[in-house]
Amino acid sequence: KVKMVDDNLADIEKRYSETKAKLEGDIKKLKEEKEGETERLKKEYEEKLSKVKESYAASEAKLKENAAAQAEKLSKLSEEKDEAVQSVGTLADEKARLESDVTELQLYAANQYDEGFSFAIEQVKLLFPDLDAKRLGEADAMNQIVDGKLVPYVPPQ
Repeated sequence: KVKMVDDNLADIEKRYSETKAKLEGDIKKLKEEKEGETERLKKEYEEKLSKVKESYAASEAKLKENAAAQAEKLSKLSEEKDEAVQSVGTLADEKARLESDVTELQLYAANQYDEGFSFAIEQVKLLFPDLDAKRLGEADAMNQIVDGKLVPYVPPQ
């Protein structure tokens, strides 16, 4: 009976050892698979992260370049605006001066015309002393002859 118990015990120990060895192998295999899967996922994650970082860096560089170009453009446009504002002031001064010159020249021309007409009337009085002085006094640089009569000049519209 002791031998049978010893045999049973030896058999149980043998099955236990085999099962234990098998389970230890399975556990080791699962750990290796898990580590391999973890390494694969880690590598995949790092690759994706690297691509995202590269994409981000490229986008950031492009945005910085764009911002610099926009800043340069803004600066240039601001300078152009300042020059245009200064030019407007200068041109306004020049316009006022030219308008003043035109007014002075118009007055000068009108005076010359009026004086010339007065000189012509004086010459007619001298050349033809027997003309009616009252009638000759009706002559004016701003009159015109219409239907044989002196009438005020009306500029065409």
